[in-house]
Amino acid sequence: MPGMLHEVEDRARRAARSATFTMMGIVFGTTGLALLSVALWLMIAVLQGAIVACAAIGALYLILGVCFMAMGRYPGAAHPPEPSQSKDPLVQIAEGFATGMRAGRAARDPDR
Repeated sequence: MPGMLHEVEDRARRAARSATFTMMGIVFGTTGLALLSVALWLMIAVLQGAIVACAAIGALYLILGVCFMAMGRYPGAAHPPEPSQSKDPLVQIAEGFATGMRAGRAARDPDR
């Protein structure tokens, strides 16, 4: 039993760490995208005007949104199942005992 609890705690710790780094990546990525959008806006506004800048950036985000929605429509290939984790030694002993008992009963009573 202690092995199972340790495994659950380890999985929870890894999931929390993964979620934390994912959220940090989203925050920094969004900040970078916002700053790049402002820089693009300023560059186009200086060269062509504010209306052209608005249209260009709006079209860019619209195209990106459509592309991401199209990619999200197809889930991709299925991932192979994860190999089973090694079991607690006490569980393996109990399973071996139960298998042996079943084999012994089957050997004694062939009709079963």
